[in-house]
Amino acid sequence: MIQHVTNKRTDKRLTKKDIARITHASGLNFFHTNAMYDPWPFGIYYLIDCFYVKRINSNSYQFQEIWGSTVSARTPNDMGRAASVTTRTLAQVQAMCPDLVCDKDGDERLIVEAIYRNRNFNKSKLGFFLLEPKNNTKGTDGNNALFLYKLVIVPKPGLFPVTE
Repeated sequence: MIQHVTNKRTDKRLTKKDIARITHASGLNFFHTNAMYDPWPFGIYYLIDCFYVKRINSNSYQFQEIWGSTVSARTPNDMGRAASVTTRTLAQVQAMCPDLVCDKDGDERLIVEAIYRNRNFNKSKLGFFLLEPKNNTKGTDGNNALFLYKLVIVPKPGLFPVTE
């Protein structure tokens, strides 16, 4: 969805609203209402966490964190968030995730993490009578997750950094 949501637009850059829609559409939503938000009936909340880098030179990277989450929103339109673009050193990028290190100037990388986190989770609410998800998987942000899927991609040119 990240790679294709702006295909029919002239301005290909993603917006916070795009991130909100992508997050809402990509989550496991058992409800046809806003019940996937607070108070989280299944005891879990969903988020997409993205970390974008673009290599400026051998020791300088443009960096942006982008996220959408049901924990900080009440409706799908409230989910999209993007931090301001900052500059990071090669050492800072390597410490975050070695997969973000780019080979040449102008190269871009993006980590996309789909995460379910614990909010008074009870395994029987989702039918996990035999399986007990552990709350010890760490995301790139360092926080624990019940379920986490991580993908590192080279985004299509022009999608990032995310705008208003």
